[in-house]
Amino acid sequence: MSLHSQFRRWLRELPPEAQLSQAADVVVGLSGGADSLALTRAAVRVGLSVHAVVVDHQLQADSGAVARRAAEQATHLGAASAHVVACDVDGTTEGAARHARYQALGHAAAQLGKAALPVLVAHTARDDAEGVILGLIRGSGAASLAGMRPVSFDHPVVDAGAAWLGRPLLTVTREMTEQECVHAGLSVYEDPHNSSADYLRSRVRTELFPVLNRIAGQDVSANLSRTARLLRQDEDALTQQACQIVPSLLSPDGERLDCKGVMAVEGALRRRIIKQWLSPTAGALTSTHLERIEQLVVNYTGQGAVSVPWPTMDGHAPDHARLAVARVTGYLTIIHEPR
Repeated sequence: MSLHSQFRRWLRELPPEAQLSQAADVVVGLSGGADSLALTRAAVRVGLSVHAVVVDHQLQADSGAVARRAAEQATHLGAASAHVVACDVDGTTEGAARHARYQALGHAAAQLGKAALPVLVAHTARDDAEGVILGLIRGSGAASLAGMRPVSFDHPVVDAGAAWLGRPLLTVTREMTEQECVHAGLSVYEDPHNSSADYLRSRVRTELFPVLNRIAGQDVSANLSRTARLLRQDEDALTQQACQIVPSLLSPDGERLDCKGVMAVEGALRRRIIKQWLSPTAGALTSTHLERIEQLVVNYTGQGAVSVPWPTMDGHAPDHARLAVARVTGYLTIIHEPR
């Protein structure tokens, strides 16, 4: 199936709350790389009104020229508009750059339309496969191993102003995006950070995957991405069960979670119940957060409260207070404490 056919299938399978009409306005995150250029071209060709946003992280001397060239190519491809947004990255890590990028894309999505626009990004099957491997390396749970979703409503880019986040190319290979760019005569930018040994994801991409492919005798990216999709189905089913159980375990005021009730639930659901209870109040939770909070339920010996991130882009609160979960009179309780 061609890249454009897979894009159209993604459009057909959008959930009701994320339907895109013909010529709908969308923001496309564009870097100038093969994946994002192919996404821009595909979005234009299916009839969407594309507002390409190139985020200049200003981490390299020629980043401004690279960003302008990417915007020019978006205009050449037929984008309704193309914008270069310079941003300051607070730190040198991949996470810091990603945080700045999503914030810039979310702000653009809030400003470029009459209402908040969806943001489309060019994650491919290879990105999904890399996420599975990284999750295994870090000892993550099923939610992380389930990879990325075709559509996300709970995401930092949405917190920053976008309507939702779309990933139309999750079933597309990198080879397909490269071929698309060659066919269209596009000039592709190769970000040196993508092959830098300073980043774990880059080393997985450039060192581990070639070994896996050689041992397997095939490109394993599609298989790993398929595994992620299968896990998503299981994860979604368990999460739905957890959502249905949470109301029955709440205190009369609807704010605390009954430890006895959580204890009586099967282990596979406990952490999901805790996560769903915390989701309106806390930021992104790791498996370590959930493990420690679960211990307040199943192995309570008087231990102190467990710190959790604030629901902000970077997990920190402006007043430097501490958000935590404590066990109080048999209930998990959210508390605010000075640091």
